[in-house]
Amino acid sequence: MRSRKLRVALAALLGAVLTAPAAPAAPAGSGAQSRSNDARTPRQKPNRDPAAAIDLRAPTTLDLAVPADNAPLMRGQLPDPAPPVSAAANFGRPGARQPQPYPPRMRPNPKPFAPTTPLPPLEAYSRSYVAKKAARSRAATNPAPLARPPVTVAAPPVIPKRPKPKVEPNPYDPLGVTLGSVIFYPYVQASGGFDDNPNRLPPEYNPRPSAFIRGEGGVKVKSDWSRHSLQGELRGGYSDFVDYQKASRPDASGQVTARYDVTQDTAIDLLGKTSLDTTRPGAPALFTGQPQVYITNRPITLGVGVQAGPTQKFGRLALSLRGTYDRVWYQNGLYSDGGTLDLARSSYNDFGGLLRASYEATPDLIPFVEGTFDSRVHDFPTDFNGFYRDSKGYIIRGGAQINVSELVKGEVSGGYGQRDYQDPRLTPLRGPVIDAALIYTPSALTTVTLRGATSMNETTLAYASGALTQSITATLSHDLLRNLNITATGSYFTNNYQGTYVRERGANIGVKLEYKVTRTVSLRASYMRELLDSSYANADYTANVYLVGLRFQL
Repeated sequence: MRSRKLRVALAALLGAVLTAPAAPAAPAGSGAQSRSNDARTPRQKPNRDPAAAIDLRAPTTLDLAVPADNAPLMRGQLPDPAPPVSAAANFGRPGARQPQPYPPRMRPNPKPFAPTTPLPPLEAYSRSYVAKKAARSRAATNPAPLARPPVTVAAPPVIPKRPKPKVEPNPYDPLGVTLGSVIFYPYVQASGGFDDNPNRLPPEYNPRPSAFIRGEGGVKVKSDWSRHSLQGELRGGYSDFVDYQKASRPDASGQVTARYDVTQDTAIDLLGKTSLDTTRPGAPALFTGQPQVYITNRPITLGVGVQAGPTQKFGRLALSLRGTYDRVWYQNGLYSDGGTLDLARSSYNDFGGLLRASYEATPDLIPFVEGTFDSRVHDFPTDFNGFYRDSKGYIIRGGAQINVSELVKGEVSGGYGQRDYQDPRLTPLRGPVIDAALIYTPSALTTVTLRGATSMNETTLAYASGALTQSITATLSHDLLRNLNITATGSYFTNNYQGTYVRERGANIGVKLEYKVTRTVSLRASYMRELLDSSYANADYTANVYLVGLRFQL
């Protein structure tokens, strides 16, 4: 308490000293005395005047004048416990000082070194990926402006360069006629030529050559659907022999395949086929038994067939089940003595089924196993020789669909087949069944096709159960020019009439030339030589056929 009062008294004394008027100046002669008085000032005793004394124990009110400017505290002075209030605008008392974080903040990393003359940035070499990408980006965002001539020069008009036309791989192929989403490729062909053995007679019968005129027409069908599929081809022709009308004959063939996709893994397959051909008069099946009597016409054989059934996929495994039906008609033959050979009674119906299982080992290799069973029922129980021709048969085969780097693709299969006849005098028709269809493309201009087929055909030859026919065909096609193609073909076949001694071997060799004038018009020429060697009497023949024609297609 006493220390507090002492501090208050000292403060009052200091204020009185600061506010006291200045002392008059001392005379000039008293400079030394003044200096001595000034020096003794701190040592003078306090004033003992009672009137001037201050009672420190009694409360006293002092008039203190606040200086205009806050004077700094002198050494040894104590701060005023109640500092004077400033007359300036008050924005609030200063907030409490926040404590410093502990541990103290870390100093930031030193500023990276920056030389006064930095090196130029690195640039990628012109062939690098970074440089090419940057060039493409600059070209896309900032296209180069067209160079403008000075104002005083007339600027010629800028004509953009015409883009080069696209080169079509097959500029002479037909474009077809589009109906909806189906494309049709129709064509008509007219030809004329010469045949030195129109009826394929043996030399003993003195075959008569003849010039002939041939007309042919057909159409190809191809769908353009995202789902389902439709493809087919049908052609028909007629050869009119000017010098030998009895040898004139028609021919036709066609096949249509369709697929209806029920779901992604389920589809329904449809197949339709037809064929029309004639039988040569010297065939063993038309033998009359009389050397002086022979067939003068060419009996027509017409066949149609249909297959239908579902295909179900289980991952890579696919199962196909189809029902089959075929109908075959035969035309009667005419004897040279005016009689008739009743071949129509041999017409028959063929009912059967097909089961196929395939597994996709790889996209280029799909092995499969296939089995067929059918039953043939003829319109009459016996043929004109008195044999019961109704039969049942089966074929079991296995193979694979292959695709070797787009060079070789196709299908190869092999198996065994047998057909049993109702007549006990007819031995079963049996043998290996080999089929193949391979396409080899060594270059864009050359294509090699290899086909092999085996079939079990009906016959009316006495004591022969049927004819096991095996054939192989090779075709070489080469484009000499973009619109000039040459094709060489050769085939070899055998006919084995089981139950008899009759065996036949034959071959066909030919060459074709096609010159495409435009997409619509083309010129064709061909030569074909046919050979047959038969163990049956008076059945061998040779023939040479020359043909030149004009083809129109869309």
